Amino acid sequence: MSPFVRKIVGTWLLIGCLMVFFQVILGGITRLTESGLSITEWKPIKGTIPPLNALEWDQEFAHYKEKIQYKIINEGMTVDEFKWIFFWEYAHRLWARLMFFAFIIPLVYFLFKRYIPLALGTHLAALFVMAALQGVVGWIMVRAGLSGLFVPPLSLSTHLTLALILYAYLVWLTLYVYRGKGNYGKITTGVKFFAFAILGVLFLQIFLGGILSGMKAGLSYPTWPDMNREFIPSALFSEPSSTAGFLKYIPQDLWGKAFIQFSHRITAYTLIILIAIFWFCSKNVATDNIFKKGLNLFPFFVLLQATIGILTVLNCIGKVPVSWGVVHQAGAMFLIAETVFVIFHLTSNTETAST
Repeated sequence: MSPFVRKIVGTWLLIGCLMVFFQVILGGITRLTESGLSITEWKPIKGTIPPLNALEWDQEFAHYKEKIQYKIINEGMTVDEFKWIFFWEYAHRLWARLMFFAFIIPLVYFLFKRYIPLALGTHLAALFVMAALQGVVGWIMVRAGLSGLFVPPLSLSTHLTLALILYAYLVWLTLYVYRGKGNYGKITTGVKFFAFAILGVLFLQIFLGGILSGMKAGLSYPTWPDMNREFIPSALFSEPSSTAGFLKYIPQDLWGKAFIQFSHRITAYTLIILIAIFWFCSKNVATDNIFKKGLNLFPFFVLLQATIGILTVLNCIGKVPVSWGVVHQAGAMFLIAETVFVIFHLTSNTETAST
């Protein structure tokens, strides 16, 4: 790639990263405002146009009134209140459509100009397959939710995790184009393995967080560092264990809520410790200035995300705070980007070092 092509294709991918970032944020708002089931049909083309008059709004509202969520928690909702939850789900779907065109139109142009080498084209093809899969999973999630009170926690977490895997891959591709291979430091196989282990724990934490959100488990233990004055919640031993609450929202599932929040906290502590050890062991590895600066930000991002998580939990009094929930999700994406940044430079180094 020439410097010009590298710059223009890299900018396109960077814009894609930002669009996916805001799509996940919109998804978080949709989830936290309980708006995800407000649109009851999947109309990829026709659904681009929202209701435009009172009759169309009444028809759309009538579809929602048939669903369990309306009958149990939103009965008596006005059309104007319905428009509010409809807006967030509509914005989430519309942004997904805009992302498609923001990717496909420049891609066609780049292919015509022969700006895309074969290796990058293979990565982009994989990216598009992942995006298509994510869209299908999203609709399957909504369909499952329409037969119940809320979207099933496991389905919600799967949708979120796949979105963030897509985001991580896009961040890596952006670095692949902008930075390429280079002499970034004296890097060993052990350091690489350690970084990938951290990425694995991070995605486990995200998956647990998605289930926690779907179960609304934060409302059961809005305290820190204890869980309602207990380090290990007694509900884990006094309540019957069951995974049913992972597959369907069950308000009375005390064991499931205790288990998922405890697991989420323990995994968070583990992640902090792992990143601290990794940083201490690898802080002198980087010789490239950009890589060195990014590496030194690793502990900052994990501590920032942990702090946001604690503040989110402490504000879960009666209702999950939309603002804190969204900031927490944004923090997770910053931490993912930072982790991918570190891994890219570790795996794209042209020099080898002994283990």
